[in-house]
Amino acid sequence: MEKKGKYQISSSVDDEIIEIVLTGEFKEIAVEELQNKVGDIIEAKGAKNVLLDIRAFNGRASIIETYISVRHPLPTIPKVNVAVVDRPENAAVISFLETTAQNAGRSLKCFTDIDAARVWLKSKQKKS
Repeated sequence: MEKKGKYQISSSVDDEIIEIVLTGEFKEIAVEELQNKVGDIIEAKGAKNVLLDIRAFNGRASIIETYISVRHPLPTIPKVNVAVVDRPENAAVISFLETTAQNAGRSLKCFTDIDAARVWLKSKQKKS
């Protein structure tokens, strides 16, 4: 687990799915920094399916930060299938994230149920 400031990133690989869990506080970091760290993990593990669990991550990027990060991603982040798992109270934000990602041609789907996210990612494995 990597620690810096007030957030933590942990990762594991299960059934060819990289599971990345973010905990801590969002407001203490820059979106680009977080993107770089997650991108580094994805690249190092080499899987094509990523489950990003942000349920224990407090705070969210603004709508404009979300839009910019999806429409103009960092070149170091490989194109992968991403399932984002968040709390139900963040439904509006994750809905915007999913729509923006799909409009940008990215394979990203948002969930509030981690098991449903895993099922979706496994269905993407079968198509590869």
